[in-house]
Amino acid sequence: MPKGIIIDTDIGDDIDDALAIALALKSPELDLRAVTCVFGDIASRVAIALKLLDVMGRADIPVAAGIGQPLHKPLPKGTPNQAVVLTESDRKRCPAKEDAVDLILSTVRRFPGEITLVPIGALTNVAVAIAKDRATMSKLESITLMGGVYLRHGAEYNIACDPEAASIVFGSGIPIRGVGLDVTLKCKLNDADLARIRDAGKPHTALLWRLIEAWQAGQKNKYPTLHDPLAVAAIYRPDLIEWQKKVVKVETAGAHTRGFTVIADPPKEGTNTEIAANVKNEDFVRLFVDRVAG
Repeated sequence: MPKGIIIDTDIGDDIDDALAIALALKSPELDLRAVTCVFGDIASRVAIALKLLDVMGRADIPVAAGIGQPLHKPLPKGTPNQAVVLTESDRKRCPAKEDAVDLILSTVRRFPGEITLVPIGALTNVAVAIAKDRATMSKLESITLMGGVYLRHGAEYNIACDPEAASIVFGSGIPIRGVGLDVTLKCKLNDADLARIRDAGKPHTALLWRLIEAWQAGQKNKYPTLHDPLAVAAIYRPDLIEWQKKVVKVETAGAHTRGFTVIADPPKEGTNTEIAANVKNEDFVRLFVDRVAG
């Protein structure tokens, strides 16, 4: 049976969110039950997600508007670069009646023990859902997230956008798999891969190509890195990744280390996360292109 998933996304800035949703819809091993949007210009993100789902023949999947600002430190809001593909009618489409937090919770209640939550943006929606109803969120099968950098020092974007939210999620006790920059930076498309998407001749690849061009902003040598798609693939092809069990903490106070995902070494308590330590990147990129463009 296909595995039920919810994707929580900041689609519209980096191209990998749209590519991740496309991979999920082109993977028969997965059943995308809902999409929720987070961080920044939520209205544009919702409109882009609705347009992509519609073009891919899945307008039945609900898309919910989420939380636009981090928990503690408000940030300026800019328009996502891929919003240029939106028409006036696209912007008139209506999101789900429930907001993102309530849609996550109601979906988990309907399918207890069956849902893998896939956050590929800031973790604000997820943290608020945990704070609102921890008992329901404990009924997730697991969380597989794109975020963090675990085997060296650094702050990854999704975690750094809302470190307090990330700290809540990693401390929740929910089983987590963290797919971070340690492995995703090894997964990049090349000219031949992009040509397959561009020339595939399908409605969804035509839209993906428009989104890629918007993201490139005239820089033709700017190639997508498959950060978020790897988190999606990890759900049904965990063999592509070398996993290590670790205790992960999120730094929220350091003047120079805020947003770092820190490994407790040696761990002083039970492990809470499996981190991705290595990836069969060529196999994964081939899988991605075959699924999305094939």
